Amino acid sequence: MSKKTRLATAIFAFSGAAVLSAPAAFAAEPGAEDLKRQIETLQRTLGELQKQVETLQQNSNGATQNDLDGIRSDFENYKYDRERERERETAKTARDTTLFGTVQVRYQAQDRGTRSGNPAPNGDRYNTFDIPTALIGARGNLFRDYVEGKNLEYQLSFSYNKRADGSNNANLNLLDAYVRYNFLPTVDGIEGDRLTLTVGQQLLPFGIEAQAAEDLRPTITTATAPAQLGLFNRQIGAVFRGDFKPYVDYAANYRAPLFEYALGVVNGSYSNKLDNNNGKAVVARTAFTLPVDYASWLRELKFGLSLYKGSKNVAGAGGGNLDSHGRQDIYGFDIYYNHAPYGATYEYWQGRADFANVNGVGTGEARSVGHTLTLFYTFGDQFFNSIKSAAKFDDFWPQSIQSYYRFDYYNPNSKGDLLNTPGHGFDTVRIHTLGFNWFFAQTTKLQIGVNHYDYKHETASRKDYNEFLAQLQYTF
Repeated sequence: MSKKTRLATAIFAFSGAAVLSAPAAFAAEPGAEDLKRQIETLQRTLGELQKQVETLQQNSNGATQNDLDGIRSDFENYKYDRERERERETAKTARDTTLFGTVQVRYQAQDRGTRSGNPAPNGDRYNTFDIPTALIGARGNLFRDYVEGKNLEYQLSFSYNKRADGSNNANLNLLDAYVRYNFLPTVDGIEGDRLTLTVGQQLLPFGIEAQAAEDLRPTITTATAPAQLGLFNRQIGAVFRGDFKPYVDYAANYRAPLFEYALGVVNGSYSNKLDNNNGKAVVARTAFTLPVDYASWLRELKFGLSLYKGSKNVAGAGGGNLDSHGRQDIYGFDIYYNHAPYGATYEYWQGRADFANVNGVGTGEARSVGHTLTLFYTFGDQFFNSIKSAAKFDDFWPQSIQSYYRFDYYNPNSKGDLLNTPGHGFDTVRIHTLGFNWFFAQTTKLQIGVNHYDYKHETASRKDYNEFLAQLQYTF
């Protein structure tokens, strides 16, 4: 029953009651004054009811058919505008997709002239600007498991590289191209164990720095040993990765698995290439993190062991193939410690590979050794998980300055009687680096570094020198 109906019923009932009570009043033969008061009371009551009726009529004007037609027309126009905007201005994919990218802009100066580069300079060059990294990619889900989170994920990325012919052109090479399946549930947050299988072109699970993506590497220049041994190159294959028994602290958004492991088989012929022999390379890694409380000063102290065991084609002095099953093994040990504001990493590599002898007869084993120590100290709050998990407005983000020192050593060959061994001019090199990283936005940092290169045997073309680097890196 509407408010109008209830009010009309009340008025009718009140009027009827007044009429029915009139005979009783006359039966009692009231005086003229009593009748006058009753009539005045009735008039006041009727007046108040009439005001209420008028107020309800003013406040409850019903929508007309024209009003309804106007609302329908506005709604249809809104739907059309939204659909048109989506079709013309929104990139669409068949599956969940997130775009990402990394760009690095670098300035380099040194106190010794160089004639290396792409293209090579006509005379000595002492400084240059460069774009060492520019990559773009997409990642997302091919299948989402809403019950247990056993999702099938993918990643595809491309990287810019300068042409080797010295022209002004550039190549866009395939970087990552893989699918990854989660065998264990992921809906339990950060408490559960993890096990994934990644198939395709991907980073190798070897050591610390070699398996870090370009935007996460701690210094401008990479460690020498993994670069010379080819560990930074993506490879095509299948790799299992997992961990178990994680220590979790939700207050700090902290997760540290007790054990991490990886095991895979890859071509062994680096990125974007078919296998050049019938052998495959096996890569394996295991890491142990101390099971201590979050407040302990030993928190996030990790020890890791890595192995890469493969085969290679051994090229002779004239370019012929001396052996299609030459040895190509790499062993690694690493220590990782990150207890903000302090941090330290240490990595040791030993490579054992077959190369042709200098006399061109037979092959021999080259044993390369490298190790890198990096020490960090951070000023600021950006790397505290408790700070990062707090609510932010727009681009407000805590800033941090991370100072570091790095000592990098690499001996490409303990023997001098082999051909084609990789290295800094086939000589032992020691590199001392001082620098800092200024994280002034969530995905952007400015890096400054000064390197001193110290060669064991100086020659006319290979002398000690100092180098200054400044790099702006941004990701999206």
